[in-house]
Amino acid sequence: MDDGRLKFDEGPRRALAVVTDHYRHSELPDLDSPSRDGEATARILGNPLIGGFDPVETLLDPDVRTATNRIYDFFASAQPDDFLFAYFSCHGRRTPNGRLYLTTIDTDPDRLPPTAISADYLAEQFDGSRARRIVVVLDCCHAGAFTGDPRLRGSRDRILVLTAGASELAHEGDRGQAVTGPSKFADAFFEGIETGRADNDNNGLITVREAFDYAVARLRDTGAKQTPQMRAGITGDMVLCRAPVRRGALPPPIDALVRSSLPSARQVAVDELAHWLSSADTTVVEAAETALAELRADPNERVAQAASRLLSRRYAVASGRLATEASVVVKNPDPLWYRRAVCYEIQVRSFADGDGDGIGDIRGLIDRLEYLQWLGVDCILLSPIFASPLKEDGNDISDFTAVHPDLGGIAELVELVDAAHRRGIRVLLDLVLNHTSDQHAWFESSRRAPDGPYGDYYVWSDTDALYAEASGSVAGADQSGWSAQSGWTYDPVRRQYYWHRFGPNAPDLNFDNPAVQDEILRILPYWLDLGVDGFRLVSAPYLFERDGTPCEGLHETHAYLRKLRAELDRDYPDRVLLAWADRWPAQARVYFGDPAEGRECDMVLFTSLMPRIFLSMRRESHHPVSTLLSQTDAIPANCQWGLFLRNGDEMSLDTIDEDGREYLLKEYAPLPRMRSAVGIRRRLAPMLDGDRGQMELCMALLLSLPGSPILYYGDEIGMGENLMLPGCAAIRTPMQWSTERGAGFSTAEPDQLALPVLLNSTYGYQAANVVSQRPISTSLLSTIRRLIQIRRHSPALNGGRFVPVPSSNSAVLAYLRQDGPDCMLCVANFSRYPQPTELDLSAHAGARLVEATGGSRFGTVTEAPWTLSLAGHGFFWFRLTDAAPPPSLPASLPA
Repeated sequence: MDDGRLKFDEGPRRALAVVTDHYRHSELPDLDSPSRDGEATARILGNPLIGGFDPVETLLDPDVRTATNRIYDFFASAQPDDFLFAYFSCHGRRTPNGRLYLTTIDTDPDRLPPTAISADYLAEQFDGSRARRIVVVLDCCHAGAFTGDPRLRGSRDRILVLTAGASELAHEGDRGQAVTGPSKFADAFFEGIETGRADNDNNGLITVREAFDYAVARLRDTGAKQTPQMRAGITGDMVLCRAPVRRGALPPPIDALVRSSLPSARQVAVDELAHWLSSADTTVVEAAETALAELRADPNERVAQAASRLLSRRYAVASGRLATEASVVVKNPDPLWYRRAVCYEIQVRSFADGDGDGIGDIRGLIDRLEYLQWLGVDCILLSPIFASPLKEDGNDISDFTAVHPDLGGIAELVELVDAAHRRGIRVLLDLVLNHTSDQHAWFESSRRAPDGPYGDYYVWSDTDALYAEASGSVAGADQSGWSAQSGWTYDPVRRQYYWHRFGPNAPDLNFDNPAVQDEILRILPYWLDLGVDGFRLVSAPYLFERDGTPCEGLHETHAYLRKLRAELDRDYPDRVLLAWADRWPAQARVYFGDPAEGRECDMVLFTSLMPRIFLSMRRESHHPVSTLLSQTDAIPANCQWGLFLRNGDEMSLDTIDEDGREYLLKEYAPLPRMRSAVGIRRRLAPMLDGDRGQMELCMALLLSLPGSPILYYGDEIGMGENLMLPGCAAIRTPMQWSTERGAGFSTAEPDQLALPVLLNSTYGYQAANVVSQRPISTSLLSTIRRLIQIRRHSPALNGGRFVPVPSSNSAVLAYLRQDGPDCMLCVANFSRYPQPTELDLSAHAGARLVEATGGSRFGTVTEAPWTLSLAGHGFFWFRLTDAAPPPSLPASLPA
């Protein structure tokens, strides 16, 4: 069975480099780097041990006729099994209407169409070739002005790399003593390949994505002012070449520790290498010595000293603990990365079992990072992984500085973070702030020694009459309705009541005690020093209590969140705090902070949007969504909403009025077992009756509305729920990787699995799994991946402003996302039936509409209303090329 793992394509591989150094026209200055780019292409990709491309043809300083003919022959002569690689390095010029042209030696800047290579012509050859795999790199100024994306056709894979934005310059290489080197991008791109450093996962292969990501990171390190883009139409990852052998005898886990950005991980590497020095295999000893020689020059003094001592004495050193006090070294951190992120929420216990015990763990997650990188997510959000008795689904933490032993240990987490970072993926952890487990050492000390150091760590009272307005809501016995219960529980040891906003197994911390505040201020840096990129603050609104109030979102809570953010800003400016507050936007946005008083959280979950998307789907009207967006005020420029459709908890209906709540329960949870105390305990696919059109429409909204999307694991393949399981376990069944027994999740016997795999003819692992869908370009998984790719490469969808577009049809929602010259028109039909609509796009008259998912052109916008027809539950994403910013249109919901 094809497991979807990456392989080196042994078929015919041909490469072409079209490079122009010299120009006859005085307005086009000569260049030095293009010929060097061609030489690098031939030397590295032509190496049979690396790229294996043969032949590699370099076309130096061609005239336009020669270049056009050779480009045609290169693509038109390809056979179906060919792999083609083309590198273009030259001046890039734009016409007044924004069309991109690649220059040749005889180009006249005033007559570009007949004297230069049209990007449209290149796209036509690129898309029309029979070759199974094609990679094209445009290394020129204004490369981002290339219109459209590679078209996805059957099993033919296409990747387009643009080395600069539409309005940016592509920079030449550094000038040496005698000659200039390759361009900034080519130098970084081919360096990663030639050295093997781009092989992030140490599997001996370098994909186009790995080479691209390495180049982008190197450009960022050097401060080059250009923003490369990668546009792709592929059904699987594309292996570009083999990785040269660097430290042949070291196993990948040790090599990963040596290369880690974490001083603590490199310290562990020194300890591990001590054992390798005593190996009987001389090649192993040589590899260990080579690695230690590198670490001897480590910028971290402790690592360098340990490596030096080991090399000089040549004896085994005892395995040491992680140096958690060492800070992570981050080069040129991007403090606003979260505004562009596509996040993926994972229930670690249910994602992948790496040791065969039936429980998902960190090792299994590490093994599946390749899939997440392929999918296109650049941030993962992990459900609670801390030590816990698991009486409250892991939210009852018994040790804030330990990983639950079922999932692994600190070393595994460090390895996960480092491996994820090498793939361009950030890691967020769920952190419950307001309470602990009743088995936490603090609580045990507090209940047994009221006058001791922990006596005031929790909220104790001689009466259970306080905070009546804030009594917790807990699930009823049948999980079908709303059941209020007192938030106080009597403790016979201390002979007092303790307060718990949630269950009695989770006593609330007393944040009025400065010592408690300081404890939390110490906990966050502990994990941040290990490389974690931030936290989702579960139950953030409930830190303080005051009698006569709901004990939610109090002024003291916001003051502490500001203090927390200020502490992080001092040492961790690029780390993120994401608040979970199930409230209407006006109440939720306060968790961003106030410009006058200070920042709080960088992101806040937009919990009120999700149920309104489901309302719009059933009512076949955009009004539930559009009304909410129109009533949502602007947020600070350095903040972002977190968008989601479903997650690992029940779908809360707190932000819906009584009529809307009853309607949603009737439509989406008609059976009592589908309901929980606060909402609906179902997954996305069965809620939408397994309808592909509805699922794709919801995903298109998630990925195009203003905010950073958070996908829930398994939704991309249409997983279902198991309503025979209690509570939220129903929507946390094992990830469905394949049709193998155990769904590819675990090799354990079925009765050893922590949760059973889903057996269902529509949503179960035999029908919905990664291996079956990954190779099929029209599958749900491939479609969602395609939308993620388009979003990641669109500045407008990533962080552009949101401008509603009036629609003549109440079933059709339309809006623009715009960031500078990049403009996307998004149109969605909430009706099950085909619907026409008229849109007012007169502010963009003259712009051309190109459908983003397939590249089809839809004509030019005029002053007249633009008529469009959509299929039932259909959607369109249009890229407006040559679109000017709309005059004085307000952005109702700036992202």
